[in-house]
Amino acid sequence: MLSACTYSEINPNAALADIRANNGYYELRDVEPDTAKLILRSAGSGYPANFSVSTSPQACQDFTSLGSVAYAGRGIVYPWIANAVQRGRRTEPYIVQDAKPGKPIQVRSYGSWADGMGSGYRSGNCGPVVAKFTPQDGRAYVVEFLWGSKPACSLNVVDATDPDAPVPVPAEAIPGCPAPLR
Repeated sequence: MLSACTYSEINPNAALADIRANNGYYELRDVEPDTAKLILRSAGSGYPANFSVSTSPQACQDFTSLGSVAYAGRGIVYPWIANAVQRGRRTEPYIVQDAKPGKPIQVRSYGSWADGMGSGYRSGNCGPVVAKFTPQDGRAYVVEFLWGSKPACSLNVVDATDPDAPVPVPAEAIPGCPAPLR
């Protein structure tokens, strides 16, 4: 039965290439001097996650919206299916954002979910979750909105200057930030 086969089982090299081409992998290797780079993405579910950033010294202040991302099954489903999912959700697979080295940055993310049909339809939000850390010169970071069960969510920050060997970054969780206005 063909439906039991996944793209990664059929062609693992092509699946890896599709993932890397659509998760910021190549952008991580291209950091200009005197800058730091952030790749903002989502994992664990296909629901959209909205990202915003702030360099305000005050917690939860002055966020600038960057847009929405969603995981589309890259590397598991065929690329044409993942492309159709991205277009249908009007989201990107990831967002690239430059950051000023040595200056603390707050990253806020907020997700919406929906499940079921008819009288069994449920929907809700997760977050916002906010992480604060200080990017270093010439480094690239992945900030990933992680969907969990029920649905729960969190932010994970890693130094991915070497995208094949990411290193966790200590980030301060900032509780109590309000959800962005819609």
